Amino acid sequence: MDHFASTTCCFGITRDPASGLRVYAPHGFDDLFGMVLRPNPVLAPREVYEAKARRWQAEWPRLVVEPWPER
Repeated sequence: MDHFASTTCCFGITRDPASGLRVYAPHGFDDLFGMVLRPNPVLAPREVYEAKARRWQAEWPRLVVEPWPER
């Protein structure tokens, strides 16, 4: 999950028998609930991020797509 193409996608919920639900969101919730797609350049290739961004923006026109960082 940490290697997904967007930091916004690095989010998960699992059931923990001892404590109920367990949330994993290493980049927080702001982008998720703000509909901001931000690249995760750690391991994801640029082409994968940009293809997903095009597809998701067609599905959710309000989605704000942050560009891949130029380094």
